[in-house]
Amino acid sequence: MKEIRCDVAVIGGGLGGCAAAWAALRSGQRVVMSEEFAWIGGQMTSQAVPPDEHPWIEQFGCTASYRHLREQVRSTYRRAYPLTREARANVRLNPGNGFVSALCHEPRVSLAVLEEIFRPYESGGQLRILRQHVPTSARVEGDKIASVMLQGPHDQVEVSADYFIDATELGDLLPLSGTEYVTGAESQTETNEPHAPSLAQPHNMQAISWCFVIDYQPDRDNTIEKPKNYEYWRDLVPALQPGWGGPLLSWQATHPITLEPVVRTFDPVHPKPERGPMDLWTFRRIADRRNFVEGAYESDKIGRASCRERV
Repeated sequence: MKEIRCDVAVIGGGLGGCAAAWAALRSGQRVVMSEEFAWIGGQMTSQAVPPDEHPWIEQFGCTASYRHLREQVRSTYRRAYPLTREARANVRLNPGNGFVSALCHEPRVSLAVLEEIFRPYESGGQLRILRQHVPTSARVEGDKIASVMLQGPHDQVEVSADYFIDATELGDLLPLSGTEYVTGAESQTETNEPHAPSLAQPHNMQAISWCFVIDYQPDRDNTIEKPKNYEYWRDLVPALQPGWGGPLLSWQATHPITLEPVVRTFDPVHPKPERGPMDLWTFRRIADRRNFVEGAYESDKIGRASCRERV
């Protein structure tokens, strides 16, 4: 078993964990950051989700470090990708021209930018990133975490630190350390919050998303065998308020703003010229081939997020 001592241990290498580690590093701290998967960056990398749906993020509401991250993504495209002259000159380049974000782009670019940010700290020994390591136990002294045990594919590592930051996707350190916590929405009687529900809702949490990348290849047939219970899920109309708009697996939906029933489109050959939430091809597109010289991309690419019904 290996033992590592540092000033700050960040357990979880998603975007929040990376931000915490970077801030600690800039203040001169020695940092260990662990990550469950091979890629750091969470939402922007492993999850393939474009960053920040805030419509005014390009104008305000952005920290200097986050602004640097966003601009480095654009800089990477300008430096390393065969952009058209028009795209290269666009100050607010949106590589995918997706609607959901002003910076829809490919996950590998985010990863390259984050690794470039951390590389000097890793080379100098101030930062150590333990990829493919998950927390399995925590040693607690009083009300303070003294160390966390991490399990990797080939080793165990015990990390001791003055400060621990739980940046895991699910708050893994909370049960491991015996820390008190609640889930979901607390009630008015517990918090005196006037807008809280009258009864606690411990399962009222963000839905889970499965993300995947799609491109268009008209000459290939990728039809899979019919999944088990396909007809049930195809015909299911979720019991939601406001309503879903139709069967779960259909093009019918409820408009997220007007709440009116609408029919979505999904046409990679002739996508809608207007960008908006109703066209699923342009909504999360992470690579618009029109931004690149002819022939560089055979197809647009989109990063889709499939959400499970809230439990």
